[in-house]
Amino acid sequence: EDRSPRVCLVLACIAVGLAVGVLAFIFLDRDRSEFSPETTLDLRLSDGTHETVQELADGTQSVFRVAIAPVVSPEASVELYGDLIAYIAERIGMQSSLMRGKNYSAVNDLIRMRQCDMAMVCTYSYVLAETAFGVRLLAAPEINDRRDYHSLIIVPSSSSISELSELRDKRFASCDVLSTSGWLYPMMLLKKQGFDARSFFGKHIISGSHDQSVFAVKSGVVDAAAVDSIVYEQMLVSDPSLGEKLKVIHRSPPFGMPPFIVPADLQDDRFSQLQQILLAMHTEEEGTRILKALGFDRFFAPRDEDYDYVRDLHTSWLNAP
Repeated sequence: EDRSPRVCLVLACIAVGLAVGVLAFIFLDRDRSEFSPETTLDLRLSDGTHETVQELADGTQSVFRVAIAPVVSPEASVELYGDLIAYIAERIGMQSSLMRGKNYSAVNDLIRMRQCDMAMVCTYSYVLAETAFGVRLLAAPEINDRRDYHSLIIVPSSSSISELSELRDKRFASCDVLSTSGWLYPMMLLKKQGFDARSFFGKHIISGSHDQSVFAVKSGVVDAAAVDSIVYEQMLVSDPSLGEKLKVIHRSPPFGMPPFIVPADLQDDRFSQLQQILLAMHTEEEGTRILKALGFDRFFAPRDEDYDYVRDLHTSWLNAP
């Protein structure tokens, strides 16, 4: 099945920029006793300017602000999600503003502090946000007829490593410490196998996004990475040669899809309006075009219980010795 050339172009640009991106990686050394997500906010719009939200005469906001967690690198997020946000904003009579938090925690803070009106987050980010300050599930994407995804542990195809336990003292990449597939699941897998996850790897790199984790393995910056199966599989479609250079040595149980969330106190009529726009996109020509560019079939209304497995992982992590 062909994908939009825009996706191929974006991923090609990211590959060229990998050398620059590697310089921005955060290394978590073996002697660090605990992983802690950053809380610093980056409240810039996608063009780098400071946000100024104008108000109409009736006091309503004229700009619909949507934050996208860096599941893929910022360049790809702007290219892929810009049309989607503009599509929604046009249908509610507002201008669109695509906001990029520098990490998953920053996007959670944006929704918590009402600095954005809607956010796309990962499953673990949703679980933490719902518990800490309350949010509502709005919609989630269905991809290739699936409503779930997995954590994949990938290594170079030439590597003799065949399971996670063989990566002791190796270099490992996660996209973010609030990522289910990139961090929480592999860390709990190590815990269950009796290893100290905080000191298991020689170097643990936080890459900033799943695509950069993939490129880090491909380029030899790290020996392995835990990545989102959605991102990895879409990258394989865009660049089939990745399948010859990388291999999957572990696939997790399924997780609930990364959702769009809104503040818990969003008015019911606006919630219903936004949800209906997303759920009906695949029935309109323009909506179908945007969904295809994203690699989505359609949006659906997720259930809170879809995220119970990730809640259990989080509880186990908190209670682990």
